[in-house]
Order: sequence, then structure tokens, then C-alpha cells
Amino acid sequence: MKAELQKMIDGFSVGDHVTATGSDTRGHEVTRTGYLLAEPKLVNVRRNGSPAKGLRLCVGAKGTDPSERTTWTTLFPDAGSVERTPEPEPGKWLMTELRYVPGVKASSHNTRILYGGNGGARSSGPTQCAPVNVVYTDEGLYALWDPTTDKTYAVITLATKIWWAHLPQDAALDAPSSSGEPEDTEPTSLASGS
Repeated sequence: MKAELQKMIDGFSVGDHVTATGSDTRGHEVTRTGYLLAEPKLVNVRRNGSPAKGLRLCVGAKGTDPSERTTWTTLFPDAGSVERTPEPEPGKWLMTELRYVPGVKASSHNTRILYGGNGGARSSGPTQCAPVNVVYTDEGLYALWDPTTDKTYAVITLATKIWWAHLPQDAALDAPSSSGEPEDTEPTSLASGS
């Protein structure tokens, strides 16, 4: 079985951009697209109530800690796949629910994207182009906030569809981060633009 699992990931290395379909820690099927953050690891897990061996992949946005469970995808010899996928193109617009933006989670405030406006069935394309931080504000809400102008473009849930794009690499590196803000100034800033 170990040989079968190893064969699934032959030719892949840390840093490759992949799409992996397997099981999350609760046993639900999950598909994750992002970078392979750590070497694949043979693990003992429970599958359908029985002990099983699987191959854990950590897939997520660059810079994500591989120990975060939100990156884990477990492949089994008879269930799961991993394939190389093209790296995201900066500036290429996508319309998805916020939950599908790589790196978005309540514990992280360093996800930056280009925000193009609200999505949905009646939306035919982006209506704006603003670099924003995606900041968890509490109670399941996320603010799309530009720290350079202190403007909040939207406060939404993970299920809200938006137009978004990856930032060009130089813009992502040069942009200021909200993590250095004092705790009491952030809620004021986030509320001011909505």
C-alpha cells in the first residue's frame, strides 16, 4: 500500500502548484488548489470507522503554515488524486464564493487580492479594481479593506460571490499589512467604509 501511495506523488515536490482531491480531517471529500507546502507524509487515519493508511498533502497559499488543518488533504490508494495545475495568473478575474480564495480563513489577516466587486448570476464582470486585505471581523464576517486608504469595500460572508484576482507579485510584497494595527483601531477602520 505504501508503494501505491508513493506512486501517486512521484514527480511532485514542495512548491509545485497542484490540485489535490482527497479527504479532510472529518472524512469529507475536499479539493484544494494551491502550492504543495510540505513533503507528503504517510499517516494513520480512520476511514469509515476503520484504521487506514493515507498520504497527507498540505496544499495552500504560499506562506501558509503546513500544520494548519485547512491545508490537509489525505489521499488513499483507491480514492484521491493530485495533479499539477498552472500557477494563478495575476490580474486574471475569477468569480467565486469568498471561501474559495486561497488563504482566506478566520485566523489569517494577510490574504491580499484585487477586489472587482460583487459577483452573482446577474454580474457579467468586475466593476472595480482595488487591492484589499481580507480581514476576519468576527461573527462569520470578512471585510475587504484597503489599509493604504483605510477604505472598506465590503463586509461579507464566506458564501458571498465576488470578482477577485491574484495580485501581481510586486504589489503583494510592497503592500502594507493590517497585522501591525492596534486592536482597537481595526474595527473602527473596517466600519468606516461600509
